[in-house]
Amino acid sequence: MGLLSVFSKFFSSSKQPESAPEESAPEVDDEELFLPKNATILIVDDSKTHVAACKKWLTEDGYDTLAAFDGREGINSARKEQPDLILMDIVMPNVNGFQATRYLKRQADTRHIPIILISGEEQSSGKIWAKKLGASSFLVKPLKKQTLLRVTAKVLEHYANLSTGHS
Repeated sequence: MGLLSVFSKFFSSSKQPESAPEESAPEVDDEELFLPKNATILIVDDSKTHVAACKKWLTEDGYDTLAAFDGREGINSARKEQPDLILMDIVMPNVNGFQATRYLKRQADTRHIPIILISGEEQSSGKIWAKKLGASSFLVKPLKKQTLLRVTAKVLEHYANLSTGHS
């Protein structure tokens, strides 16, 4: 049932005369309205093992995934595919995660895409740089499945709410 049908049914059922038996309105979960369904997540990491683990966890949770194995490939994929979110490792050959994030956040066609930077070390300088570059969040390897899924959902929800005007 489409969203317009749900709203139409909801509003038509609430306009019944008071003497008619009360019909309950269909339940509409707020997350259904504002979270992107089948969100596409681009995983940028030079570790094929890490990419495989993230892909597995995210696809099991209902996300579509794409992969790139260095920063340059990640930039090209982000510009072409326009994912809903990017998981970006920091330490990679060619173009590192900081450089790729800085570039993507300066481009009109990609600046809207939230980026979660991922580091093998929990250093405050990494978190500070991530924030300065415009990253939405910062995670430390080794990633835990529940942490990845929670942070991913939270970032997607925040950006979905921004784009729909909800806070």
